[in-house]
Amino acid sequence: MLLIAFMLQAASASQSQCDNAGGDLEIAQCWTHAFEQSDNELNRAWPEVLKAAIDADNAFSAEDHARHPAAAADLRSAQRAWLKYRDSECALESDYAQGGSLQPIISGRCLTELTRARTKQLRAIASGFREG
Repeated sequence: MLLIAFMLQAASASQSQCDNAGGDLEIAQCWTHAFEQSDNELNRAWPEVLKAAIDADNAFSAEDHARHPAAAADLRSAQRAWLKYRDSECALESDYAQGGSLQPIISGRCLTELTRARTKQLRAIASGFREG
């Protein structure tokens, strides 16, 4: 429960920081920077998660491996699909402001929030592989 409160506070802090950055241009730039940071964090987490999946695959006996899909392959497939989902979802969410100064703000916020959530999710998946 404490972790959830911390995550909400951190998300709220950056949302407040960006949304109070000034005019639309400054807010959009802030969200672009926030997304770049969250995407970098996702990219730093990825090798850890992939290694956990590969280790889980290697821990299966040959018999188990034949019955279970490969964790690393499923992880890669899921991540590719998630990236397409994230980009499409954020394009959709910002469509109503098409061409307006709010579009990059809405898109940047969406990209940042979904990427942060996915990073947390991937780290939880890695923990599950390590515990399993």
